[in-house]
Amino acid sequence: MSRPTLLIAGCLLIAGCSANNTTLHVSGTGAPKPDQGSASATAQPAADGVQQIVIDTLDDGHFKPDVVYAKLGQLRVTITNPSVVPQDFEVPSLNVHSETIFAGRSTTVTFNVPAAGVYSFDCHFQAHEGMTGQLIVS
Repeated sequence: MSRPTLLIAGCLLIAGCSANNTTLHVSGTGAPKPDQGSASATAQPAADGVQQIVIDTLDDGHFKPDVVYAKLGQLRVTITNPSVVPQDFEVPSLNVHSETIFAGRSTTVTFNVPAAGVYSFDCHFQAHEGMTGQLIVS
């Protein structure tokens, strides 16, 4: 093989390997990684009667939990970011958008869920890479 052919073959091999690594994400709407399944949790009532849940953002580009069960009404979501990458949280169909959450910080959003159904949530910065989840309301 000529040197240019080897160089092109090597680049394609590297590109193929890195492409596989960027598509493995835990997602409320996609297939989980083989070694790490999706996590689910149910919002619990706080002392003030508002449902609450804590969601972590993780370095490997997913939420934990990425499936949240809740009832109709007010929902308080605290999003923590132990990751080094800035994150956020949004439920576009409910017009819910958190502030940017920097490394080692957290933020809380409280919003009304007006109807039963399945609502997608995501990190605005990483949604294109699969950082999504589902809010399932009954």
